[in-house]
Amino acid sequence: MVDAITEFVVGKIGNYLIEEASMFMAVKEDLEELKTELTCIHGYLKDVEAREREDEVSKEWSKLVLDFAYDVEDVLDTYHFKLEERSQRRGLRRLTNKIGRKMDAYSIVDDIRILKRRILDITRKRETYGIGGLKEPQGGGNTSSLRVRQLRRARSVDQEEVVVGLEDDAKILLEKLLDYEEKNRFIISIFGMGGLGKTALARKLYNSRDVKERFEYRAWTYVSQEYKTGDILMRIIRSLGMTSGEELEKIRKFADEELEVYLHGLLEGKKYLVVVDDIWEREAWESLKRALPCNHEGSRVIITTRIKAVAEGLDGRFYAHKLRFLTFEESWELFEQRAFRNIQRKDEDLLKTGKEMVQKCRGLPLCIVVLAGLLSRKTPSEWNDVCNSLWRRLKDDSIHVAPIVFDLSFKELRHESKLCFLYLSIFPEDYEIDLEKLIRLLVAEGFIQGDEEMMMEDVARYYIEELIDRSLLEAVRRDRGKVMSCRIHDLLRDVAIKKSKELNFVNVYNDHVSQHSSTTCRREVVHHQFKRYPSEKRKNKRMRSFLYFGELKFLVGLDVETMKLLRVLDLGALRGPFASNGDLIHLRYLRFDGDSLRLFDIAAIISKLRFLQTLDASHLCPIYDTIDLRKLTSLRHVIGRFFGNLLIGDAANLQTLRSISSDSWSKLKHELLINLRDLFIYEMIRSVPVSWASLTKLRSLRVLKLETYGRNLSLELEEAVRSMDVISPSLESVTLVRITFEEDPMPFLQKMPRLEDLILENCDYSGGKMSISEQGFGRLRKLQLFMERLDELQIEEEAMPNLIKLEIKVFERETKLRIPNRLRA
Repeated sequence: MVDAITEFVVGKIGNYLIEEASMFMAVKEDLEELKTELTCIHGYLKDVEAREREDEVSKEWSKLVLDFAYDVEDVLDTYHFKLEERSQRRGLRRLTNKIGRKMDAYSIVDDIRILKRRILDITRKRETYGIGGLKEPQGGGNTSSLRVRQLRRARSVDQEEVVVGLEDDAKILLEKLLDYEEKNRFIISIFGMGGLGKTALARKLYNSRDVKERFEYRAWTYVSQEYKTGDILMRIIRSLGMTSGEELEKIRKFADEELEVYLHGLLEGKKYLVVVDDIWEREAWESLKRALPCNHEGSRVIITTRIKAVAEGLDGRFYAHKLRFLTFEESWELFEQRAFRNIQRKDEDLLKTGKEMVQKCRGLPLCIVVLAGLLSRKTPSEWNDVCNSLWRRLKDDSIHVAPIVFDLSFKELRHESKLCFLYLSIFPEDYEIDLEKLIRLLVAEGFIQGDEEMMMEDVARYYIEELIDRSLLEAVRRDRGKVMSCRIHDLLRDVAIKKSKELNFVNVYNDHVSQHSSTTCRREVVHHQFKRYPSEKRKNKRMRSFLYFGELKFLVGLDVETMKLLRVLDLGALRGPFASNGDLIHLRYLRFDGDSLRLFDIAAIISKLRFLQTLDASHLCPIYDTIDLRKLTSLRHVIGRFFGNLLIGDAANLQTLRSISSDSWSKLKHELLINLRDLFIYEMIRSVPVSWASLTKLRSLRVLKLETYGRNLSLELEEAVRSMDVISPSLESVTLVRITFEEDPMPFLQKMPRLEDLILENCDYSGGKMSISEQGFGRLRKLQLFMERLDELQIEEEAMPNLIKLEIKVFERETKLRIPNRLRA
């Protein structure tokens, strides 16, 4: 595991030597020497990692290397901070810069000399105790693009979830769900040990076509061991999709009892299906059941749990279904689907080796898919090596193979993927992880290196998809062929937490216990209860990241001023005094609830964060302050409801801009937004209208949302747009909200060749017929028309050949529909 950290630090030394060459000129040779020594040591660490069991001497030596690598990072980051801080001084303070720079230079020379002595001592200890056998490190240079190309070849395409061995279970439970004679609320509980596939089975039922047709109102929530009733209720309310954004903001402040009443009111008189995933105690269900009406509409609730007493201890009408282990034949079928994707020829010896390993998995699906993910990237000759390693680790049949398979799969990862896997330990149990947020965090942490061919976000996505491909991470939601959210299984999360603790990589605090006691951990994460976060941890000078997952709490005693090396600050719903004099020079990621602006002047703080990459104020509260980002030239993602002025300067790196007023948008130099991919513009009353010509300049734009307050829009009015045969060739998704069309918008929108999703929400068109031609929308997969008025819709027979989802709702008058039979429900 330590090898992942050393390789990361070696890369960081290299980056400093290249990107900040003038800053580190005085110690360039010493740093080069440190980098070389650490690279060699990394080779020995790889050898230690490859062993089935580490001896105590190797463990202690590895810890020395870990501490050394972290100290190197601290010295470089601290020196960089001091020089940057001096460069920003104004007035009389600038007079001290010359003396200060000399003192800083002497200081880092001394620090580097001490580090050199330490690394020589570490090398001597290795030689004295005979640790490791040197494995040559990989060739120098940036291999990012090569690795990503390999990932792209190996990565599986967008796959539907396959549930092997549970077909009979699914059939039985589907009959229970669709039983027309059962009019009362009926509960189905699925129970069994972790890794058997309870959640996968529940999701298969939830996404079944028959279930979607039967239950108009469906919701999914998770509970886990650490739960808050209010959070569970809010997830159900959001999942139902019946509540507006403004209403969600209002009820978010409700007490648990008020949320129960609100949810009960939403579902009263309706036929609903609610899935409650991963319940650990009966009290959690007791808190929920009051909010779910016992009506006579044929509603259903599905519960998954590991605890038999929970599954069978429900009141009312219920059916408890115990999941079994897979038979060997089922286990082999599941293994074959995943393990042989890259193997053309399967000889008898390979099949025999595979079957021996599958037999040891004892019918546990999670263990089987992780093993298959590991072997799918191996050549046939390497299968025997994995098999032999498995046997050496299994002393007797009393040891379960699952933890060993998980460990083997982790060790096979490249260092970037190891860091990504370890980072998953920051998220609460059963948490649905937004993939874009995870990507932004990984980039901000400095774990990802891009190059001329690929942006860092694309590289990060491929590393995450490698984890999904290896079944170390589960894809939960996909859109336009991309994974949008994911989840780590509890058993694998335990592995990530354990390894993160050993590496001093992440420290998690929850309601009951701290997972780790170090006061110098690199990343501190608080789940739920900030007030229990020990005060001495709040002044950790070596901290690189602080993240909060939980309900609204007041921020007390988090001493940001001392955290000068901080790269990630995710305050979540924390409120209260937050101060910074601009010293957060290393900060790359800042996220906060928009409501926090009422309590401190965040606008002034943001304007000083020169190297910030992500500004996320994505909560529902609008921001009316002027936010000046003109000096923040490294910005990649700006997210929030910016109702005030949003001032942006050099935006060449900007990829996400959600959302910006049309007034602020009109003042930007659109031709400089060469990497902008995701854009949300809203028009206020009496604001400057959006020019469609400005949007056509965005050659990388993939997602566009435009929201107005009922303004008339003539898409073909602008001469610069009307003459174009192809408009916005990179656009994949367009959402238009509250727009009144003066003419049929479809001929204009059909000029977007890569469009896959088109949503017209609360739009109005009273001009007669809306037509989609035979050549129209060749790639479109989803079309949603939620119109105030629409007289007639005509879709030609050959139009939209790839359409999967069509929804049409017109509120004020009946619409004449002329659409092909293949598109009718």
